[in-house]
Amino acid sequence: MRMRKMSCRPKLAVAIFIITIIVFTHRLIFTLTTTIDSSTNDQTKLQAMKKLAKDERLAQVNKISAKFAPFYKKQMQETYQKMDELQDTVNSLKVDEVEETEQKQDINIDKKSYLRYLKAVNKADLENPFVNLHHYEYILNNKKACNGNVLVLVLIHSDPRKYNERQMIRETWGSVRFYSGANIVPLFLLAKVADKTIQDKIVEESKTHLDVIQGNFLDSYRNLTYKCVMGLHWVQNYCNNTKFVVKVDDDTMIDVYHLVRFLLQKSPDGNLENFLYCSVYSNQGPRRTTDDKWYVSESEYPYSKYPPYCEGFAYIMSNDVTKKLYDASRYVKFYWVDDVYVTGFAALQAGVTQRKMEANHGYDLMEARSFSKNVQTNMFLLAKYSHLRRNWHDAWNAIKSYHKKE
Repeated sequence: MRMRKMSCRPKLAVAIFIITIIVFTHRLIFTLTTTIDSSTNDQTKLQAMKKLAKDERLAQVNKISAKFAPFYKKQMQETYQKMDELQDTVNSLKVDEVEETEQKQDINIDKKSYLRYLKAVNKADLENPFVNLHHYEYILNNKKACNGNVLVLVLIHSDPRKYNERQMIRETWGSVRFYSGANIVPLFLLAKVADKTIQDKIVEESKTHLDVIQGNFLDSYRNLTYKCVMGLHWVQNYCNNTKFVVKVDDDTMIDVYHLVRFLLQKSPDGNLENFLYCSVYSNQGPRRTTDDKWYVSESEYPYSKYPPYCEGFAYIMSNDVTKKLYDASRYVKFYWVDDVYVTGFAALQAGVTQRKMEANHGYDLMEARSFSKNVQTNMFLLAKYSHLRRNWHDAWNAIKSYHKKE
């Protein structure tokens, strides 16, 4: 009996142990499962929170961008506009590529209306016998005036009746034909006159001085462009060996010594190119006052502005420029204001840009009280008013004294 009791107890213990293990295992499995599920839920929540925060930031950026967009668009439009204006300025050097209008700047004008004058041409506009076709013949010609190496040819525009003015030039700055190893050739450009007495006197003048070129058209204000292009024609045919050409009016005095030194300084070998040196007029238009001798009607020139051009008292051209302007005149219809036509329209057509004259080179009048100052810097002195003509010889003497010439 005692032996049976002892055999049942181990079985019970084993059963209790097995049940305990099973319960513990289930408990462990439940705990692990709960922990895993909790961890998974936390990770999902974290990802959801991160996505929400990202969406909020993106929404904020989009909101800021939406507010900034109009300002950015405006800024870019202004930038593109400035780029377009800059490109228009560059293109203006080539007539065929320039737009006819330009944004208004500073004052309310269409600054490039003159481009229409160049563009609005037809075949009939380019048949002027002188400025376009160059049918020049010479009543008086001095073909050998430009023999040899010439540094500067000076073409002096003169009224046929102004013999005294031409003589004063011959007695002063026109008498200097050689300086610092350079040859200077002054010639007077005239056209024909109806008065036989005046013509006879001009013929005699030419025989005596061999410095007169007279064209086959009537000398008048309205024909000054003919005279100017005639000068370019004469250079191409009789003086294409010169290095420089100066166009000057007969009321202008040249300090020839200063001029020669200036040109040699600019180009010691005389081979300077694309040189059109002058007092530049910019933003100028035609004169509309009927009693002005330079009056231009709207039927002659309907536009408000001229291209930049040279003031006519004097300007200097390298020889290549004279050819470019001469060739360009074939394609620019006649306009009677000579400086505007040759150094404005023809220069624009030829792609020649004016170079602004240095300070004091030629703006001062021939006032006696300022000789001592002006002769130190000026290449040109102006006697464009009749009362200044009496100072002519005194001005020349002041120039010679400054350069220590007899």
